[in-house]
Amino acid sequence: MNPCNVCDQPTKSKCSNCNQVSYCSVQHQKQDWKAHKSSCHPFKIAHNDLLGRHLVATRTIKPYEIILKEAPLVRGPAQITPPVCMGCLNSIEPEDHIDCDLCGWPLCGPECKSLGEHRAECQLTQERGQKVNVHEFNGSHPLYTCVSTVRCLLIGETSPEKASKFQELESLESTRRGSNQWKADLASIGQFIPKFFKTEKFSEEEVMRAVGALQINGHEVPTSDPPHVAVFYTASFTEHSCMPNLAKSFNKNGHCILWAPREIKKNSHLSICYSDAMWGTADRQRHLVQTKLFKCACDRCTDVTELGTNYSAIKCEDRRCDGLMLPSKTDDWNGSWKCRECQKQVQKHYIDQILERAGKDLQSMEKTAENGLKYLKHYEKWLPPRHYHMSEVKILLVQLLAKDQQELMVMPDDKLALKLQFAWDLVQLYETIAPCEVRTLGTLCFELHSAIAEQTRRVSLETSLSPKDRLEESLLYVDKCVNYLQYESDIFVEGHILKQAKINRDALRMVMRIS
Repeated sequence: MNPCNVCDQPTKSKCSNCNQVSYCSVQHQKQDWKAHKSSCHPFKIAHNDLLGRHLVATRTIKPYEIILKEAPLVRGPAQITPPVCMGCLNSIEPEDHIDCDLCGWPLCGPECKSLGEHRAECQLTQERGQKVNVHEFNGSHPLYTCVSTVRCLLIGETSPEKASKFQELESLESTRRGSNQWKADLASIGQFIPKFFKTEKFSEEEVMRAVGALQINGHEVPTSDPPHVAVFYTASFTEHSCMPNLAKSFNKNGHCILWAPREIKKNSHLSICYSDAMWGTADRQRHLVQTKLFKCACDRCTDVTELGTNYSAIKCEDRRCDGLMLPSKTDDWNGSWKCRECQKQVQKHYIDQILERAGKDLQSMEKTAENGLKYLKHYEKWLPPRHYHMSEVKILLVQLLAKDQQELMVMPDDKLALKLQFAWDLVQLYETIAPCEVRTLGTLCFELHSAIAEQTRRVSLETSLSPKDRLEESLLYVDKCVNYLQYESDIFVEGHILKQAKINRDALRMVMRIS
């Protein structure tokens, strides 16, 4: 029995959505809804010594259910960025912008001057007594390195209601202090802010704590071009996993949407990926150690085969052996590697040479279907089919082998079969190791649906056999596409794919009913 949230009467009934608040009657639940609404989520904030604060599901969360929509506490330019508008954070051109008449920082136009985000640096620049003068618009601009930190430091003045929440966020200042990253941040931000803005408002400790909070809790938000960084309060309590159970989307206002692509059982910890789930394990671990100061121990990271996909494996150095080479020790990607078949060992520099060359060739490759196929043919000598470099090229090829419906209808049968096979393999791969990479999975499912539908059309013209099974498979993948992309805004390419997928899905359903 728990006390009713309205009258304290003992009751067994709880809010069915969050399972955290009790009510003795429907009337009292309705009466309290206005106050309870903002905290009514299917999770609670828990704490332990290892994880600190984290989120735990208070009930079973259904597939595709939104668990949180949240506006940012603070947002600003990325630490490394070319000049952007200080209002909307979009890129600006030398001849197509205005300077704020109060501080000199560039803006798109008068409408962006009034946006609240600009108040912090505008105020500090005015106190400096000298306007900012941005001349260089090509490449990253050093002045912008400090802007988001300034916005964090002045949040108490610009958004007092958000300041206390920001102060609660972890900065890991004591852990970061003295590291190479901390020293670089001290020089480029910690010592730069008081010198450039001619201010003694902030101590070194305050500046570096703000830098840490921004780096530890910041999310890249792609609603501007280039993407900006934002800090969210509740979303910051999600823990990390390279195989998370939450997907992250953003609406056109830059608000964060956390949702469940698959069912999440009650009492499960809620997680997102702090790195890039489509990187190999060594790169993810390196990034996490450098930026978040911890090493991941999720199911994927503790299995060198990455759930049997061999996503980071290299073919055996002995060409007579069909085995794959992986780290000799599960937790040491920098040590020796050995073949799982013949047990032959090689030192890490042999692996590094192959991966460095493959990575450079991929980055410098002109992105055409012909070049992509040549890349796969060349590197199949060293890399297995599901290696992350090979998979990146296959994703590119799935999109380049017929870029629209017209090209798809006239492409040769062998290329269509190749597109279909690559798309199918990639969907199976990423549903295994990165099930919350919804934008990639949604796009691949749409390409797979389109290829199956086109192949079915061609077969139906040549035979009297019913294409029903193939149409059902095409419908399956367009349904998956809609589910994966359902929270993507139409300001993104994926949002436009979603619109077309819905049209195709409805048309397929009609065909299936008629047949």
